[in-house]
Amino acid sequence: MVRRIDRALMLNALQEIPYYSDHWRDLPRELLFFDPQGIDWERGTIKGLQLRRGVWRRGEFAFPRTIYNRCFPEPRAVLAKLSEYVGQESIFNLRTQFDKWEVHGLLTATEAVDYLPKTYLFAPEELPRLLTEHTAVILKPRRGHGGAGVFKVTLAGPELVVVTSQVFSLPLWGEALYLPLLAQAVPVGVYLVQEYIESLERGGVKFDVRIVLQKNGEGRWEVSGELSRVAPARSLLTNGYRAVVPAREVVSREVLDQLHNLGQLVAEGLERGIPGLGELGVDFLLDSQWRPWILEVNGKPDKGLFWKLGDDKMLKRVYLTPLQYQHHLLHSKTSAPGSFS
Repeated sequence: MVRRIDRALMLNALQEIPYYSDHWRDLPRELLFFDPQGIDWERGTIKGLQLRRGVWRRGEFAFPRTIYNRCFPEPRAVLAKLSEYVGQESIFNLRTQFDKWEVHGLLTATEAVDYLPKTYLFAPEELPRLLTEHTAVILKPRRGHGGAGVFKVTLAGPELVVVTSQVFSLPLWGEALYLPLLAQAVPVGVYLVQEYIESLERGGVKFDVRIVLQKNGEGRWEVSGELSRVAPARSLLTNGYRAVVPAREVVSREVLDQLHNLGQLVAEGLERGIPGLGELGVDFLLDSQWRPWILEVNGKPDKGLFWKLGDDKMLKRVYLTPLQYQHHLLHSKTSAPGSFS
């Protein structure tokens, strides 16, 4: 008879994750790691990696009791089918790739609305009016990731616009030229237009602040990590960062507290419209007046960035808080006392 493990992580590709085996004393008794390819629906089993007391072992197991989805983008059909076996309430991060337009719509109904850049669905015929209103706008894919496909369009003169990406800057003269070109490069229905917020710059660099929120062992959102990506001031995006530093090095405690509170509003607001969330990364930009703006919300925040900080306590929180949330889910299912260790 195949064994059933309480806590599992689903990955895009099956692999050992050294942090978990190196810190096995801080983990629950055992974890299962698997990918969608390891699921045998006919037999009702999963081939994966069991981690127990720091030792990895390949094997075949029954469906786990809880699943922490770390696949990007989320395999919706697989998650829907897994829900039939373990219950949808026992799987979290059902969505890891967000539609930015949906996220914007949900957040406009919260107190975070005042910290959202003005955002529109892309329509070529509307672009001249938006450029007149904002002077510069950002065009970004609704389901983009990592800054790919992002353009800045700046009204530089009565008929002159400059289109800028991470790799080029192209001046274009007249609507008859730039509108058809942008319509080809930026498909309608796929892209958003967002007012461009001029970032605060200091010493030739600019920065963002990322706040990671995760559900904890009590089933509540908490801030588990924070960092800043620092990039040259000339960079279009902070994705091409030059350094990753502690957030407290670039903003005051007061500003950081404000970002924590805004992050909580974002998490609670999105949860009302997107079920099954368990962790989020919220990226903030500060303008020249130190006013924060919500730029992005990520459904699968990159844990790798936290290795660059050298903060072992924060790294531990980012990796282990979701496992504590799994304990909460297990306790909720059984209504019986349990132990995280």
